[in-house]
Amino acid sequence: MQVERGSPCADPGAVWTLTPRDPRWPEPWLTIDTPPVRVRGGGDPAALSAPSIAVVGTRRPSPRGRAVAHRLARDLAAAGWTVVSGMALGIDAAAHEGALAGGGSTVAVMATGVDRTYPSRHVDLRRRIEAAGCTVTEAEDGVAPLPFVFPRRNRLISGLARGVVVVEAPLRSGALQTAFLGLNQGREVFAVPGPVDDDGCRGCHHLLRQGAHLAESARDVFDVLGRPRTSPGDAGGEAGPGNGAPLPLAGSAGRWIWDRLDLTGLRLSELRRSWAGSEAVWLEGLLALEMAGLIVRLPAGRVARRIWIP
Repeated sequence: MQVERGSPCADPGAVWTLTPRDPRWPEPWLTIDTPPVRVRGGGDPAALSAPSIAVVGTRRPSPRGRAVAHRLARDLAAAGWTVVSGMALGIDAAAHEGALAGGGSTVAVMATGVDRTYPSRHVDLRRRIEAAGCTVTEAEDGVAPLPFVFPRRNRLISGLARGVVVVEAPLRSGALQTAFLGLNQGREVFAVPGPVDDDGCRGCHHLLRQGAHLAESARDVFDVLGRPRTSPGDAGGEAGPGNGAPLPLAGSAGRWIWDRLDLTGLRLSELRRSWAGSEAVWLEGLLALEMAGLIVRLPAGRVARRIWIP
């Protein structure tokens, strides 16, 4: 199997090095098993010492999983949490993107040397992460993302954070490993539930059976860990898409439709049969949701909440 080595770092001169003797060394790493002896990175190393939460999951998420990760990270970042992840495809990338959309900070713990970007398609994402937070790695220059590197990387993700949120993870996955590493490090672990027949969610359900906190929105994380700061625009995951569009007024058809939708989608015909009001009021509410950018049409006559914007 050929391993992608990643793209060369765009700005190899903007690299810093930290050791445990440096005052900027993050305190949580002082107490974990086998702490790193040296890390290198780009961006602002102060992001490593900010209150942080890890958001991790599968590299092959469903659209729903990607949306949930983006929303959670956005709302966590808007409340002042730094979002930590691994810059991998799928949930990791959605978490970094969500934190950036929330105007907050994010940290990418890489599995390669600081001179490489993996996956190579994330060169631009890395640049934006370093502008709002930092990337960091304990791997030496030239190290490729070989399988044995990722478990070591994962212990740094969980070790840096006060909690680990898992969004879509099979039973055998690096995300589940990160969660158990977090448990062993005394971190709080959260899991997002999913469809019971989806193999990509079985890892999350396993965590929930083992006592992980249920995470349906950022508010569930706040209930356990609080908020570093209160953002006027933070709605704990209840506010629709990232543009902050308001929900229709309570009691309207639009609000009635919204309250019954999820990320998976429902058939409009089924919703319409349950609506006791007039056709005109129904159409007015549906149009209000579409004009506000709060819903998206799906195949087979279904509609779902739109809470992630690519």
